[in-house]
Amino acid sequence: MTTDTQQTPTVDEARVEAFAGQLITDFAGAATTAMAVLGDRLGLYRALTGAGPVTAAELAERTGLHPRLVTEWLRQQAVSGYLTVGGDTYELPFEHALALSVVDSPAYLVAAGEIIAGYFQSLENLEQAFRGNGGLSGDEVPGCTYHGIERYFRTAYVNQLVQAWFPAVPGLVAKLEAGARIADVGCGHGFAGLLIGRTWPASTVAGFDLHEPSVATARARAIEAGSPPNVSFHVADSAELDKHGRFDVVVFFDALHDMGDPVAALRAAHEALNPGGIVVAVEPWSADDWTSTIGMPITRIGYASSTALCTPTSLGQPGAYGLGTLGGPSPRLDLLAAAGFADPIVAADTGFNLVVSATKI
Repeated sequence: MTTDTQQTPTVDEARVEAFAGQLITDFAGAATTAMAVLGDRLGLYRALTGAGPVTAAELAERTGLHPRLVTEWLRQQAVSGYLTVGGDTYELPFEHALALSVVDSPAYLVAAGEIIAGYFQSLENLEQAFRGNGGLSGDEVPGCTYHGIERYFRTAYVNQLVQAWFPAVPGLVAKLEAGARIADVGCGHGFAGLLIGRTWPASTVAGFDLHEPSVATARARAIEAGSPPNVSFHVADSAELDKHGRFDVVVFFDALHDMGDPVAALRAAHEALNPGGIVVAVEPWSADDWTSTIGMPITRIGYASSTALCTPTSLGQPGAYGLGTLGGPSPRLDLLAAAGFADPIVAADTGFNLVVSATKI
C-alpha cells in the first residue's frame, strides 16, 4: 500500500533498456581489456604483427602457447573488432598493430590495460581507503600499474616531449641547448629524464622520486642506456628539492597531481630555481568545467584513474592534498601562482595533455 508521498515511480522502460545496453557495452570493454593485457603479456600481438592471415594452430606453434586457449583468445579478439577473420584464419590489421604492438607509434596505447589491471588488483585496499582515511601507500599499488604507467606515458614522451611540449614553453629549448641543470620531480622509472639528457647533452638531469622501487628501476634503465654521465636519479621528497642545489629548469611529468603536497613541491621548486628559471608541469588533459566532458572516453578513464590511483595515493602521503588527476588547468595555474611564479600559462593543449609553465622572476 502506498501513500500520496510514497507513490511508485514511473519507469521509463526505454531508458532502462538503453542504460542496460550501455552497462553491457562497458563490461564487454572491461573483459576485452583483460584479454588485451593477456595478448600483450604473451606476445600474441607481436607475433601477429606483419604475419598476415594465420590459423590458431600456426599462432600457437609460433608462440609456444596452448592451441585451444589461443583459439578462444583469437575468437574473442575477432568478435571485439581487434582482428579480422577469414575462414579459419585471423589477421591483425597494421593500423591496429600501431596501437597494440608497434612500440614507438604515436598510437601505441596497449599499456594502459596494465594500469587498469592494477585497479582490479587494488580493489580490496581501495575499499579500505574509501572506508578509512582515503589513502593508499605506494607499496599498495601493484607493480603492473607502475610498469603500465611507464609504458603508457612513454608514447607521449617519445612523440610529444621534444616535438611539441618543450618548444611550446617560451625560452625553454634555448636554455637546454645552452646547457641547463634540470630537476625531474616525480621521475618514476626515468624515461623522460633519459630522453631529455640524450636530446640536450649540454644539460644535466637529476631525477627525484620518493618511491624507492621506481628510482631503482630508473637507475637500471640508465645502466641499460649506457650510464649517461649527465643523468642521475635520487630518492628524495619533492618538498625538499631546494636541499639538492640550484636548478635552471624544474619539470613535473604527470606527477604534480600525485603528490601529497603539491603546494610544498612547487614552493620548493621556486626556491631551488635560479632567477629566470622555468617550471613545467605536464598533466593529463581535462577541462575546468568537468561537466562539459561527460561521456568523453579520455575523461572516463581519467576520473577512474583519479579514483583508483592518483587521489588515494596523494591522500596517503604527508599533506594529503588530493588534487586529483583531472579538474582542469585553472587549479594548476593557481598553484603555480601561489608558489610565487610569475604569469603561469597553459603553454600547450594537445587534447591528451596540458602543459603549464611559469618563470621565476
